Amino acid sequence: MRPRTAPILVLIASAGLVAGLAGMLRNREIPLGVPGEWTWSRLGPGIRPVAADVGLALAGLALYAGFAAIGRRDLGRERPGRGREAAWVAALVGLGAAAQVAAMGAAPPGYGIAKAVTLAMSGSSGYFHVAREEMADPSAFLASYPEWIQEQDVYHIGTHPPGLFVLSRAALGLMDSSPGLARAVDDAMPDQLDNAFRQIIGPMPRADRSALVLVAVLTLLASASASAPLYLMLRGSGASPAVSWSSAALWPLVPSAVLFQPTADAAFPLLSASAVALATRRGPAASVLAGAVLAAGMACSLVFLAVGLIVGLTMATSPGEPARRRVSRFVLTGVGFLVPTLLGWAATGANPFAIWWWNQRNHAGFYVEHPRSYLAWLAANPVELAVGLGLPATAWGLVAMAGGRAPRVSWLSLAVLAVLTLSGRNLSEVGRLWLPFFPMLLAAAGPGQDRMGGGAATLGGTAALMAVQVVAMELTIQVVYPVS
Repeated sequence: MRPRTAPILVLIASAGLVAGLAGMLRNREIPLGVPGEWTWSRLGPGIRPVAADVGLALAGLALYAGFAAIGRRDLGRERPGRGREAAWVAALVGLGAAAQVAAMGAAPPGYGIAKAVTLAMSGSSGYFHVAREEMADPSAFLASYPEWIQEQDVYHIGTHPPGLFVLSRAALGLMDSSPGLARAVDDAMPDQLDNAFRQIIGPMPRADRSALVLVAVLTLLASASASAPLYLMLRGSGASPAVSWSSAALWPLVPSAVLFQPTADAAFPLLSASAVALATRRGPAASVLAGAVLAAGMACSLVFLAVGLIVGLTMATSPGEPARRRVSRFVLTGVGFLVPTLLGWAATGANPFAIWWWNQRNHAGFYVEHPRSYLAWLAANPVELAVGLGLPATAWGLVAMAGGRAPRVSWLSLAVLAVLTLSGRNLSEVGRLWLPFFPMLLAAAGPGQDRMGGGAATLGGTAALMAVQVVAMELTIQVVYPVS
């Protein structure tokens, strides 16, 4: 087989997978999950997209695919230099956010950027409701959090540390204290989102609406920004600028990263990728910062326990590093984690270890209230993982793994996810719950393309196929509104 033929065959196979997925999504007789336990909802039969919106979305995503290809060609030149690398990565973050907005624009009215209204719905998350109704005195709320969390549900509220409530309360406080800013945000709101607030939520104070929009925008920017630490993760693992770009440029088109906007899960990959990227770097400062990032993550979700495991395994398996230095890195990462954690405890009076204990107790209660069929989800989880990551990206990752070219972080992440599945800790909804691990898995896509001799055209074609998949999913399913 000629080297130029190999990437074409992978792209053809990926196109077939995307076409098959699109057909499956349109067939309402095929459940998107395990019937009777959990299935993702399709859009109602009467809900139709606007043809012009779909056309604009596809045009915008085609431009992004071209940008990705041009970046790959430029960074593939000999020694691009750190300045040029930084410029391309900065552009990737900005245009990546625009690409995600373009993808959401393909959805029928009410299901694209209008999903920001779900932040006000207790059935979708509930953080905003708690922040508005129960955090008039944030200090008192946080001090009583270890006791309060014991009485909460097994869903979003009861299974999370207070970080997301604090962020919602901060956004509300900012808009309450800055009427001019709230007015500016409200006036700049797109008509589609404004209509969604009026029709779905009803009358709401301007400060509340503006705070919700602020949280949604910050979530979008955090999601798009994950491409930067993903690039640095690969560079720290020894990959070339071109190969690192070939993975990072696909991040904005990862279906789960787009469809789950504006939930907090879409922002978590920035923290997880940053922690792992720092773990690939040597030096005491990187280790301390990795621990601090994990501390920030643990203030929001227990998923960062597993991310911390990947960080530790990345350091433990670092090639060519003496055992003494590895131990030193572990200790410094622990210091970076414990110092802000203990300072937070001292400042609020809330014992984080007690909170995490009750969070996991509540999480375990979810499977008591909603039993899952172990073997069924053992088969379903990998399928949902591949679809959520993007079938073309998954194909390139498998190419890298089959050829021994995948980075260590990809193998380690896959191993941790396998343990989570086999242990029964994550059965269903992995397209959302496993989003923090997606950057490490996507890291294998660039090496996969490189193994087959793919260049700028290969990346551009892969990005185009990813765009087609995410648009197909935007047109057929909804994953954020509460299930009725």
